[in-house]
Amino acid sequence: MRKLFFILCLLSSGWVVAQDATVTAVLDSQQILIGDQINLDLTVELRDNSKVAWPFFKDTITGQLEIVQVSVLDTTVKETGETVLHQRLVITSFDTGFMVLPPISFIFNDDSLQVLTTEPYLIFVSDIPVEMEADIKDIKEPYDVPFNWKKWLKWILLGVLLVVLIILGVYLYRKYRKQPEEPVARPKPKRPAHELALEKLEELRQKKLWQNNRTKEFYVELSDIIREYIEFQFDVLALEMTTQETIASLKLAGIDDEKLKRLKEMLQMADLAKFAKYQPLPNENEACFETARKFVSETLVMPLDEVNKEEEKEG
Repeated sequence: MRKLFFILCLLSSGWVVAQDATVTAVLDSQQILIGDQINLDLTVELRDNSKVAWPFFKDTITGQLEIVQVSVLDTTVKETGETVLHQRLVITSFDTGFMVLPPISFIFNDDSLQVLTTEPYLIFVSDIPVEMEADIKDIKEPYDVPFNWKKWLKWILLGVLLVVLIILGVYLYRKYRKQPEEPVARPKPKRPAHELALEKLEELRQKKLWQNNRTKEFYVELSDIIREYIEFQFDVLALEMTTQETIASLKLAGIDDEKLKRLKEMLQMADLAKFAKYQPLPNENEACFETARKFVSETLVMPLDEVNKEEEKEG
């Protein structure tokens, strides 16, 4: 009795699904040439709110039937309230002979007992006919396609126009571009460069800028004083140059490496304070100031001590 009841339940559940849904699989052809493609349309029609688990395919349906393309699952609702689900698969085969498209199963309401399947199909895949007794024909020579001037004329004209526009653009750029202005040396003062530099250094020392937390302003003035001195003393446009360029120019002017090394360290410290917001220590500030004063003193035509002696003799 229990077995009979169980069988009746199975039959009744299948009957409920059959009453509420229909599934179909339709091929647009059952005979193709090898490699040709045919459409397989899968349709489920629901007459209630049942849920259906749509079958998932990867690259093949069977080992002999390959899937080329799968459309998006489409859902439409009829005026009568029925819901229709549709999907199209494009399939092909590269084997010849009869191929079986097996039944495709649809599970409803996540219940493995509520399953509907489509009918199977038999697909015949034929090979390309070859006339074995036909004469062997020679390979045809390459076919010479006549040159079409009308087709290529517009491209030739466009190419010529493009070349003309490029030449015109280069000409106008060279004609009207703004020439970079070369830095011009300022006229030298009437007084010796070292006198002005030493005076300005003394004035800077009296201001006590870095002692009053005005370190950046101190290094701006210190750098300008030395660069102005270099410009007037050695005809090197140091005010317009980077530190590296200034040192390279002074080296060509004959300044020895030891003096240039100390000067480079001072100018680099000034650059850090001016542009990188670096805060040197007090002893570094004093050392940089002394380096600047010493560089002026050591790069005179004669040492500063000898200059002072000559001035005393003249007095």
